[in-house]
Order: sequence, then structure tokens, then C-alpha cells
Amino acid sequence: MTLIGIEPHAAMFIEPARLAPSAWTGHVPFAAWLTAVSRPDVFVELGTQAGMSYAAFCQTVLAQRLPTRCYAVDTWEGDAHCGAYGEEVYQDFAQFNAHHFASFSVLLRARFDDAVASFEDGSVDLLHIDGLHTYEAVSHDFETWRPKLSTRATVLFHDTAVRSMNFGVWRYWSEIAPAYPHFAFDHASGLGVLQVGKHMPAELRQLYEVRQDAERAQCVKDVFSALGDALVRRYVQENTSYPQLNAQSRSQSQPLAASFELQARALAAMNQALAQRLAESEAALQRLIGSFSWRVTQPLRVVRGLFN
Repeated sequence: MTLIGIEPHAAMFIEPARLAPSAWTGHVPFAAWLTAVSRPDVFVELGTQAGMSYAAFCQTVLAQRLPTRCYAVDTWEGDAHCGAYGEEVYQDFAQFNAHHFASFSVLLRARFDDAVASFEDGSVDLLHIDGLHTYEAVSHDFETWRPKLSTRATVLFHDTAVRSMNFGVWRYWSEIAPAYPHFAFDHASGLGVLQVGKHMPAELRQLYEVRQDAERAQCVKDVFSALGDALVRRYVQENTSYPQLNAQSRSQSQPLAASFELQARALAAMNQALAQRLAESEAALQRLIGSFSWRVTQPLRVVRGLFN
């Protein structure tokens, strides 16, 4: 096991080709790491909207030259939590997907319950559940798609840290996680990682084992949180028109505007926390360097003493 608790991979330093207003941005580095180490044959995302998360998975598949087939399932009509939105959201992402990932990515415009029949039992290696976030909806989605999961399947649950607006992912996560190897991130609204399949690569096994060591687990969380925060800050810096987009959204759809405003506040908070986390990481690194130096030099002093 490495000093940060898990085996790092170059994919975690992804520079996403698509950045969109999304609470998922902070998890893009982990999505890239997970895809690279698990090498799924079939990846399915339930709930895609503007494609922030889905594009990150697909970009990693492309960069790592994986044989993965990717499927985004969504009606692209919105729901009670994200609000209703127009056809332009689907058209924008469909064009992006066709331009970048057409050879291995399919957008299934359907309800989750209808799309499940398109997949064979035991065929899905990586499933991302990010649809309606009520307790009833997320539990239904998992149970409906469970037969489709393979013997090495990993399931992601977004928004495990949100306890407002009738979000119930946190409650379902607390019930189901203890039955499987799992790991949970707290940043960017929370992300639960559930290992449903018994067969897994060594890197994933490390992730679940490190959960037993609070210090190492926090280190893993801090690393991916800092990498995610950097992408959030990049998005904010590159999109100075974000407040104007919020104002336009408000006139079109009040629920969607409220969602964007919540995301904007979250982005601002994460941006402020980034400097503090980087400082803490640097301090931890200096302590680690000091400890390593002592471990190397102390035996040398002992050996020299034997000959003096």
C-alpha cells in the first residue's frame, strides 16, 4: 500500500474536456482513477443531464484505450430535484458526445425502468446512480438494476452527504453500505462507492481496506478532494458569466435556478477551502519527509556507532 493509502494512477490528474455547472465536478479525478483501475467492459450512468460526470468517464475510457462500452440513460426532461429544463441541454451534450465518444458511447433517452431491459443480466461492471435523489427513487433504481451487475461490479451513489430538499441517498447508503466493501467521500455533495461484485482489482481492494485506518482514509479523501477543488476553481475562473447564466435560468425555471444557486454557493465554499486544504497537505508532506529522513538516518547513525 502506498503512502496515500491507495495506488495512484496518472488518470486521476485528468484535465476534463467538458466542464459544466454540476455538483459532480469535484469527483471527476476519482471517476477517472476508478475507470482506469477497474477497466469496466460496460459502464452505465443513470441520470446524466449536462454530462459533467459521464464525459469524465468517457474521456478516461478514450485516454486509457479501454474496451469499455458506455451508456448514458436519461429522459433529459428534468425531475423534482434538478427542475425541468429545455431540449437544448440534451442537444448540446448529444453533439459533444457524438464529436468525442461516438465509437463507444450511446445516449439512451428513456426512463431508467424502461432502459434496464436493454442490458443482459450480469453485464454491467460500473453503474453510476444519479437520478431522482429521494430514498424511494434511489433504492428502487439500485434494486431494479442489481440483476444487471456483473461479478466485478462497482456502484456509485452521488449526493450521499446531502440531507436537505428531500434527498434520501444518505439514508439508503447508511442501510446498504455495511453489507458490501465500500468507501465514501464527503466533498462535492458526497459520493458512495459500493463493491457489489466479489472480483475486484488490487487497487480497489486497497480503497476499501484503507477505510479501516482513519488517518489513511482521510488522506485519500483529502487527495481527491484537493484535485476536485482545483477543477472547480478552474470552472469558476473560466466562466465569469456564471451569475448571468443563473439569472437567465431563473426566468426560465425557478427550480433549476435554485439548483444553480445552491451549486454556486457550494463552488464558492470549496474554492475558499482549497487554499486551506493545500496548506494542510503541504504541512503533512513536510512531516512525512521529516519522518522518512529520521528513519533513514537513524540506522546509519547506529551502524557508524558500532565502528567508532
